[in-house]
Amino acid sequence: MQENKLLRQTESVCPKCLKRIKARIMDIAGKVYMHKDCPQHGQFQILLSQHSGYYHKLDEFYFSLITESFPQRDYIVHLTNRCNLSCPICLADSGMRNAQDYSAEELKMFLRGKRNFKIDLMGAEPTMRGDLAEIISLIKKSGNVAALHTNGIRIAELSYLQQLKDSGLNEVHLQFDGFDDRIYQEIRGQRLLEIKLKAIENLGKVGMPTDLKVTIVRGINEDQMVKVLEFGIKHDFIKEIFFLGCRYLGRARGLPMERCLMPDELVDLLETQTLGKISRENIFMFQKLYFSLLAAFSIKKCFYNQHFLISRDREDYITVDKIFDLRIIQNKLDRFNKLYLKNKKIGFFYLLFSLFTQFISFKNLANLKDLLPLVFSFARGFKLSRLSRKNILLGFITACDSYSFDYAVARNCGKGAVSVDFGSQDIGAVDNILRNGPSELSEKSKFYENLSSN
Repeated sequence: MQENKLLRQTESVCPKCLKRIKARIMDIAGKVYMHKDCPQHGQFQILLSQHSGYYHKLDEFYFSLITESFPQRDYIVHLTNRCNLSCPICLADSGMRNAQDYSAEELKMFLRGKRNFKIDLMGAEPTMRGDLAEIISLIKKSGNVAALHTNGIRIAELSYLQQLKDSGLNEVHLQFDGFDDRIYQEIRGQRLLEIKLKAIENLGKVGMPTDLKVTIVRGINEDQMVKVLEFGIKHDFIKEIFFLGCRYLGRARGLPMERCLMPDELVDLLETQTLGKISRENIFMFQKLYFSLLAAFSIKKCFYNQHFLISRDREDYITVDKIFDLRIIQNKLDRFNKLYLKNKKIGFFYLLFSLFTQFISFKNLANLKDLLPLVFSFARGFKLSRLSRKNILLGFITACDSYSFDYAVARNCGKGAVSVDFGSQDIGAVDNILRNGPSELSEKSKFYENLSSN
């Protein structure tokens, strides 16, 4: 009989009162759970991974490298709480708060002194803003990257999308949950497939680098993952496909917790749907490389956001392990880990040299121009237009909620947050918790101070 094993101690919050409490990451019968106890509300448990070996090895590698909190260079700007939909699973809880719109003048002040930051324009639905084109222009003139996160309704109008592009829009992250209107009716409140496909058509017409953001709700649209992947392969302006497991946030708190998924389960789903072509083993090896590059370039990124790279090959795709020998590089990544902890500069140059020698091998030479932009994007910022049109970056991602929040992970959250409600924060995960916390702003301010303190 397998004994329970403590993998890591951390801190989280109570899902009921949101007080900061101690938590344990446990291996229980080969699965990984977060356990936490609130003196007032009792015990809570959440499944993090079905595969303790996979989780534990990545967890050890990540925390051995990411030993400090890096500077934040990617911010979500909550422009408005208004939306032209009323999604039953809306993580932003659109229309439910009386928050004012975040003004262009406030944004101008926030951008002062910043260059080459990514500014994620979000809402609820940012296209509800009549001055969105002016906001995008402001970001462009400040020397930063404007990334629009949208449900696609407004950009289904080609002239509107063209206006945004002409104003300096760099990339679009489109909410796209599959190819069945039943799905949209159930989780978005109306039939939207025709509008979504029109939006994608328009994105292609204007040549806009695009990310498809697929929210997966258990029991509703898990089977759409491979369909979206195969669709993305056929459109070379689609640079990313990110699968987001539904989380216990906003109106989704009305769903049973069983509908929510962590990234580990999304990996299992896609591995099954691709018949093992995209495998957990190769994702593990690629993720070690990804974490190494994050550390080398001091970039914040959540441990739970897993990644993989595929490359278009005519009407099909090949996985990165067929292009770049992930097995050979593993020992070098372990060596980099040790060197980096002793001397960051030596570790940095060792990693780059190791990658360079792999890239220039005969097997990889033809793919060099497609692989290098991914590495350079760590140094220059993740701007989708910099990624090769041949490659697609896959993501298996999550949004922290009061059940999954892990302070040790959140301190390097890949996104900060800016809003009228809470000002500017470097930890976007805290913003998620605040938006589902006490109703009085003063209470939330105290909560933030408590959650953000070391």
